[in-house]
Amino acid sequence: MIPTPNQVQVQTALVTFLTAVLPAGMPVVQGQDNRVPEPAGTDFVVFWPLRRPRLATNIDSYVDAVFTGYITGTMLTITAVSFKYAGKIGVGSTVFGPNVTPGTVVTALGTGTGGLGTYTVSPSQTAASAVIAAGTTSLLQETEVVFQLDVHGPNSSDNAQVISTLMRDEIAFRYFKPASTGVSPLYADDPHQVPFMNAEQQYESRYVVEAHMQAQQAVIIPQEFFDEIEVDLINVDAVYPVT
Repeated sequence: MIPTPNQVQVQTALVTFLTAVLPAGMPVVQGQDNRVPEPAGTDFVVFWPLRRPRLATNIDSYVDAVFTGYITGTMLTITAVSFKYAGKIGVGSTVFGPNVTPGTVVTALGTGTGGLGTYTVSPSQTAASAVIAAGTTSLLQETEVVFQLDVHGPNSSDNAQVISTLMRDEIAFRYFKPASTGVSPLYADDPHQVPFMNAEQQYESRYVVEAHMQAQQAVIIPQEFFDEIEVDLINVDAVYPVT
């Protein structure tokens, strides 16, 4: 299971913002890469993931998806969809059903895109046509994601000031686009100079800024639901006789 948005998606939102507000062509690279030289330009930014403090208690939500279908080999064929339920089937969905092997997972789309059609599943099996499901539980954790931005170069103080100013302003939302990325800017700490010594043992100007963002990270897990119940009567005296 991978949270959404994941680390790469959060970093992409940050890099999109930085490349938009800093001088054109200024490199923005990830730190913690071994045996990699500095970017060729005199001014550049290196970002480092620092921490992820929790902002709130989990928010759990549930979605059921119910279909009629059958499995032959590794192909699942959906022949009918129950529109009472909002869920859809997709890559990574766990399939539940009376004839389905436990742990069956959709590995690829065929002609289906969430409803009617075919899907590739694993493991291979034969399952007669029946009502099947692909319900999920979404565990949303509002998370503060903090990155250290090392702003290098002769213009590092000015570039750090741009980042610090815009991260505390509404304009940053235009670049992060929270509705589509799931990542929102919160603020940036005040820049402070931390001199840097390069591989040639020469000091370079470097300003450090901590960028704080909020990621609406959700972990989605498979979930079985029961949609109906059969009630039967038993003769208590016959089934549980008094001895």
